[in-house]
Formats: sequence, structure tokens, C-alpha cells
Amino acid sequence: MALYDYNRAEKLGRKQYQASLMKGEHPYLPVLDDILSYTDIVSEVNLGLVDIPLNRIVGTMTQGRTNAFASNFMPLLPEKTEFAAKWSILYDHQLKEGIHDPIIAYEFMNKYYVQEGNKRVSVLKYLNAFSIPGIVTRLLPRRSDDKENKESFADLNFDELTKKQKQNMIKTLTAQMQEAAKKLDFEEAANLRDAIMDLKKQVYEKKK
Repeated sequence: MALYDYNRAEKLGRKQYQASLMKGEHPYLPVLDDILSYTDIVSEVNLGLVDIPLNRIVGTMTQGRTNAFASNFMPLLPEKTEFAAKWSILYDHQLKEGIHDPIIAYEFMNKYYVQEGNKRVSVLKYLNAFSIPGIVTRLLPRRSDDKENKESFADLNFDELTKKQKQNMIKTLTAQMQEAAKKLDFEEAANLRDAIMDLKKQVYEKKK
């Protein structure tokens, strides 16, 4: 059963791979390390354990496993590989008991990138699951006039956070803002201040 489904998942991956090439798009998973190489990150906030919507998981953290997946997270490696065997074991485990171990992921610009647990995400996406538990670190870029940057800050989603996580996030950003001000990095301090204001607005106004 699992082998049949791995073959089916691989076919979906191959189809997506070819479709991406035909469109002139990158056929593998986006790599967050590559994106961050030209992005200025002003803050990292530990969100703790979060239920991550699978449709917002778009890539992987490092180059290590990116070529094993098409851009839709479906596998690309042949059936007779260790990778395929492990994928199949996870598939069977999901059917029998469910995948409960959280992945480790980074959230950047309202999208998630997996550091640990790519195969778990692949299996659950194949099964059209809605979400997966994950330990998440949110990366906040320096604010700019770029359209995507503005939309990212405007659309920051705090609904998945508990009240305590929201309060901890505000405290963390406030401490980082104060530290930036001490270092006379007023631009970073202003960016963090704006992020805190956005967070407080979304957190507290939603209660009204």
C-alpha cells in the first residue's frame, strides 16, 4: 500500500517538476537560506508550538534536501532509495497512528520553511491534510517600501498564537528595540517599534 502511494506521489512530483520547467520556474523547493542571503532580518521570535496550515508551508530551510522534492513537496527520488523507504514508513505510520511529532520550521513573510520534517510535510500534503504541528521561529525583515514587504507586515497572522505567546513576542521585540536604540541603530529600532505597534494593534483590537 505504502509503495503504491509513494509511486503515485512521485508521479505527482514529476508532473509538477515538468510543469514548473515549462513555465520557466524553479522546479524544486524554495530554500530560505538563499532568500535570506539578500534579506536584512531585524528580529527572530520563537513562537513555540504552532499548528501550521500545510498550504502555507512552501519550502525548506537549507539546500540539503531540496532536490528530493518538487515545488509542491511531492517526492522526486526513485522508488528503490532509502528516501523512498522512509517516506513509505511515515505514510504507514500516518495511516495507523497519525504523525504527531512536530516539525521545526521558520516563518518568513507569512510563509513557512521546514528545517526538520520535510518528509512528514510531504506525506501529509499527499494525503490532503489541513495542518501539522511545528515548533516555529518567526523572522521579521527590515521594513521597507517594497510592496511584498508592506503586505507581509499588514498580513502578519497572530491567530494561531496563544495569549501567552503573543505577550512573549511583544516582550521579545521590545527588548530587541531597546537594545538597538542603545547601539544607536535607530533605523532598526524604528522597524522593531513599527512591528510591535502592528502586533499590539492586531492582538488587542481583535478582542473588540
